[in-house]
Amino acid sequence: MNLSAGCIVEFSAKSSQPEIAAILSVAGGNVRLYLLNGKETTVTEKKIMHATSRPATGVAERETCRQNLFTTNEQRKSIAEGINLEELHELLQEEQRTFELKELANFLFAPDDDDSAAALLRQLCADKLYFKNKNDGYQPVSLEELTGAREQLARKQAQEDEENNLSEALKELEKAGALSEVLKDHLNDLKNLVACGEEAKISRRLSSALDRAGMNNPRKLFQALIKAGVLDADENLAIIRYKLPVAFSAEVIAESEALTSHLPETSSRRDLTAQCTWAIDTPGSRDRDDAISFELHQDGSCLLQVHVADPAELIKPETLLDKEAARRGSSVYMPDQRIHMLPTSISEELLSLNHGEKRLALTFSLLFSPECELSGLEIFESVIQIDQAVDYDTADSMLPDNEWLRQALDFAERLKKRRKEMGAVMFPRQPELSVKVVDGEIIVEQRNRDDLTQGMIAEFMVWANHAAAEYCRKNAIPCLYRVQEGEETRPEFGDTFDPVRFFAAIKTFRKTTVSQEPGRHYSLGMSTYTQATSPLRRYSDLLTHRQIKAAINGRAPVYNQNELAQAVLISDSAVSRADEIMRDRDRYFLHKHIKQQQKNGEVVFNGIVVETSMNEVVFYVDFLCSFKHCRRPSFDVAVGQKVGVKVNQIDLFDGIIKFDLRLPVDQ
Repeated sequence: MNLSAGCIVEFSAKSSQPEIAAILSVAGGNVRLYLLNGKETTVTEKKIMHATSRPATGVAERETCRQNLFTTNEQRKSIAEGINLEELHELLQEEQRTFELKELANFLFAPDDDDSAAALLRQLCADKLYFKNKNDGYQPVSLEELTGAREQLARKQAQEDEENNLSEALKELEKAGALSEVLKDHLNDLKNLVACGEEAKISRRLSSALDRAGMNNPRKLFQALIKAGVLDADENLAIIRYKLPVAFSAEVIAESEALTSHLPETSSRRDLTAQCTWAIDTPGSRDRDDAISFELHQDGSCLLQVHVADPAELIKPETLLDKEAARRGSSVYMPDQRIHMLPTSISEELLSLNHGEKRLALTFSLLFSPECELSGLEIFESVIQIDQAVDYDTADSMLPDNEWLRQALDFAERLKKRRKEMGAVMFPRQPELSVKVVDGEIIVEQRNRDDLTQGMIAEFMVWANHAAAEYCRKNAIPCLYRVQEGEETRPEFGDTFDPVRFFAAIKTFRKTTVSQEPGRHYSLGMSTYTQATSPLRRYSDLLTHRQIKAAINGRAPVYNQNELAQAVLISDSAVSRADEIMRDRDRYFLHKHIKQQQKNGEVVFNGIVVETSMNEVVFYVDFLCSFKHCRRPSFDVAVGQKVGVKVNQIDLFDGIIKFDLRLPVDQ
């Protein structure tokens, strides 16, 4: 190859296509080139792919040289457009050998036609079908390879066409809210992108189309899908994000309906239908899974019986219902929606402890001495009848006229004092925030979770769960215990809720863990503890019921320790997911409620500082019943100081609320 000043060359550049240039000089294996754009570059001789056999332009006058390059380049473009590689391949494909560029050019053009040879080089470099570069030459591909290459090219073209169609459809979606047929097959991926952001797993083709349409942005895509009617403005994206099953399959529904027509024999169960039995639950609850009976004896002893719905009697391991309950792990209660662990025909009708109904139950019977020491414990299968099924507010209103209920409430307070003597950490908790959506209206209320019958039922459930744990321990039944370690010295909380004391003390509490060995639950003051009082709502409680019922009936445990641990591990993971979804939904509607208030002016809540650092302040917000944080304000703040908490920013899509602190009006 002649490499001398003035020769016009095709050289290997950054792209796969060669570029044209004129040689300025050659020295030490390097070639200095003058480019079509008037700039210079230096490449190695190996980068030169083709050169004219003799100098074709002067290089002293650069502008003239550039014009010659331009003219030559256009001429080579024109020649390249007329080259048919398919015909050349048909001519040479039977000769499976490598051809040099000059040899190939001679099949098409006159000998020593430099521009035509260069044009052929360009076509060969762009070729994806007919020839392959091999040992500084070009070999015709076999017919089999050609067929495969054509199929691959066709697939690539089809993918490119689909991507183009997707991109145009996405643009139309954003512009007019029009959902074309092209997008309907990708709706799940689009929803996942909205809900999961960068963590969403979508095809590369769809991702590329979203980029081209300027729609690879979850927030923008969310608005477009709302406009198209695919998603609601208040769409629960957490359900999509966590892949939470909402509806039950037809097979699961059929299995649940079959249960209602084949009720089990009850003659072997203890008949407690004559007892006074109340089911007291949160307002609006329809899946009641616990009720109480209470007797105060003349000697001062008390019999407390906690009756818990008995789904384990009907729902057997490894059935469709059981597998579905395990998959869900927990019921999910949200301001605007309820997603049950079990179909409503079971959780709200067949097994729910409803008013006036006879129901199967697993009864936890606890006998307490006059000093409130647990002196007797029995667990048995029973049949009960619910005299009253009411919510906490209704039960509270009945206290003045119902002596039995007042006695039960008084007994609960005595049990609470007994637990304190046993080492329980008793503390007044912050009010509980209730967020509901009723006929499109967001209702935010506060209630004291320790008040009257709500506190009473909570206390009785603590003892029932302790009874379940003790029964399993004494009878060597595989069980997963809830254990919490703690210090001997208990933190001081005071008699009323104090955000500063509460925040400082609660940070010292250790996390409750799950253990195969019984152990103390520090804050509850119980020597053993498990969960067994919500089998309609929590799968781990259903598992505990199966273990206890097997022992009651003289059978081996349904699960060994390892099987139980594995099942509860999966269940607890689902419960954590459900808790996150519930918190997320409560937060969304609470933020939306506050955002609606902002339309009437700035929103400022009362707060109190509980912790400070160099850059941040933690404070309790009365209205929100929770602790929040923000950057340190310009004025001095101290722990215990009252502050105004101004809502600065609310982002409903990202679930963010930001605050600024200000001095209260009276300072």
